[in-house]
Amino acid sequence: MKTSYLIRVSALVLFTSSICAAQAQKLRPGTVKTVTGHYRLTKDEFRNRLDVKQVAGGRIKFYLLALWVSYNNPDNIHNGELNGVVALQKGIALYDRDECKLKFEFLSNRVRITQLNDEGCGFGANVTAAGTYRKLDSKNPKFDF
Repeated sequence: MKTSYLIRVSALVLFTSSICAAQAQKLRPGTVKTVTGHYRLTKDEFRNRLDVKQVAGGRIKFYLLALWVSYNNPDNIHNGELNGVVALQKGIALYDRDECKLKFEFLSNRVRITQLNDEGCGFGANVTAAGTYRKLDSKNPKFDF
């Protein structure tokens, strides 16, 4: 009876450990083959979009549109836009220009953006680029810059 119980508990522990290891693999930057595509962050007050294209030389070209929508008045929208070309190394890209510092961490089906300074990148009031964006597709975006 005790042996049977120990075997079941051991099997459960091994199964749980393998699931945790698989989840950790999904969240590790640098394991993504292509980051090209369209990404969206959708929360109640933030409706951001990020378009990314991998280009030659281990770089990415990106366009970010960040929006903040007021809870009380949906017509009250503040925005911010940012675009550029930055190096991509092991799934991580750093944007650092004009008092604006962003870290892009590309994961298997999403990108996590961290805003590394408080200046806000010249965005409107309450607007932030920070968050985890879900990848919608791997299509090449079209840029105007």
